[in-house]
Amino acid sequence: MNKLSPQNLFVPSQKSVRTILACYDLPLTRFEHASSGIENLTLLVWSQRKKYVLRVYPQKKKSDADILLELDFMSHLRNNGLPLPAIISSSDNQPFVVCEVGNQKWQSVLMEHAQGAHPQAYTPAVLDHMATLQARMHTLGEQYAKTQNVASGRSALRETPVTDELLKNIALESYLRDFLQRVNTFVVELDDSLPKGLSHFDFDIDNVLTKNDRVTAILDFGDMECMPLIVCLGYTLWDVLFEKGGEPALVARYLQKYQGVRQLNTSEKEVLREIILFRHYVITTVQIHFGNFSQNDLDKALQQEQYLRNFELRF
Repeated sequence: MNKLSPQNLFVPSQKSVRTILACYDLPLTRFEHASSGIENLTLLVWSQRKKYVLRVYPQKKKSDADILLELDFMSHLRNNGLPLPAIISSSDNQPFVVCEVGNQKWQSVLMEHAQGAHPQAYTPAVLDHMATLQARMHTLGEQYAKTQNVASGRSALRETPVTDELLKNIALESYLRDFLQRVNTFVVELDDSLPKGLSHFDFDIDNVLTKNDRVTAILDFGDMECMPLIVCLGYTLWDVLFEKGGEPALVARYLQKYQGVRQLNTSEKEVLREIILFRHYVITTVQIHFGNFSQNDLDKALQQEQYLRNFELRF
């Protein structure tokens, strides 16, 4: 899992960032880290007085063809009125560049700097707008996958690669081992009747910018893939439940707003709670991987797990 392998991440310096910007015929004035994410490296870069966003993919994360598909889908969403930052073409008119830095080749994308800020907490108005945008994104993603003949990916959700690795640690605390063994055996089957398409699969408070309670930009399509769209919705709803400003009543409201644009079918409704629980397992497992996960942290995660097992979704 690249997101758990920091050795695959680009380490920026004045020289390395300047090398990438040279592919755009842009001089580097200065740069700074845009976020502390665990997967793609994102930088704010200034060229003279203009501000851009530079994204550098980890090693072994995506093929060139994967990135071209990601950028084309982003452009498709933008052309259909969704708020996504524009991609800046390189000096030879390419949507992304591959530069050799430190004896390694790095794939990079340069984008316009979008207006707005990351919200500190969810508000009902922001969630209303997010729900409509996500439903529109799913409708467009389903159509795009069909017209472009994009093959669907996973037929089931399971977290075995990371849990297998963690469970190899013989010194693992027993209270963590019990939880991880439960995660290791949890599988969500994705039935063929579930509508599929391209989507974000990490659409949450960290990947949107807002202004005056409206989403001004959807960011970071690094987790984009083609699979049942209800998975993307379930991942978002976990965030609505447990991140700052979220609560169960807002999940019901989110679903209502979402279905004002895209109605869920019976199969999607039946599997949604399991998907939210799976997301909980993934996030908790990643937190355990990075360490500093105490008994108190696990107690909170277990309470949330039990809550999700009994949670009744209102459609």
